[in-house]
Amino acid sequence: MKAFRDFIKVVTTLRPEEFVEQFPHPVLIFSERPGAVESFAHTRLVESTAGSEHIDRFSEELMDFIVLLPNPKTGREFPRKSFIGRDEKRDFTIQHSTVSKRHACLLRDEGEGAYKLVDSGSTNGTCVRGRTLKPGEPVRLFDGDVITFGKVDFLFFSPEGAYRFMRQYRMFRQAMQR
Repeated sequence: MKAFRDFIKVVTTLRPEEFVEQFPHPVLIFSERPGAVESFAHTRLVESTAGSEHIDRFSEELMDFIVLLPNPKTGREFPRKSFIGRDEKRDFTIQHSTVSKRHACLLRDEGEGAYKLVDSGSTNGTCVRGRTLKPGEPVRLFDGDVITFGKVDFLFFSPEGAYRFMRQYRMFRQAMQR
């Protein structure tokens, strides 16, 4: 895990393709403060039909959020399927009592160029954009989506979306400090 404020510094030193090469996995951002992500429901990249993106708002609070990085213990390159759960053998490990050992699976659908999330029949469920997932049914994810595993909320970003979001966030912060 790495603090968002530290991670954002890395983004400023890399070009988009370098960032994606270094971080070829989805980026999950969370706060240790319960309920903090709920207030960021409007902080999402929105894909319009015109193909442009915009971010609704930013908050200083994001600087204290944490980036959940893949578990280095698995020793795997980032796979097309990534498993999420409390078990330390998972690709993304979330140490929280409401997260099942084998909670969910993130899939990269190369055909659609999209990420999908599937609940693995977890005890406390998985939600995307406030909607509870049915076990085994994949749901497409979009940059900035709020995902809840048990009672832990995350902001989801593809590698490319994370780069855009962090660059735009940094530019916004710099503009506000002038």
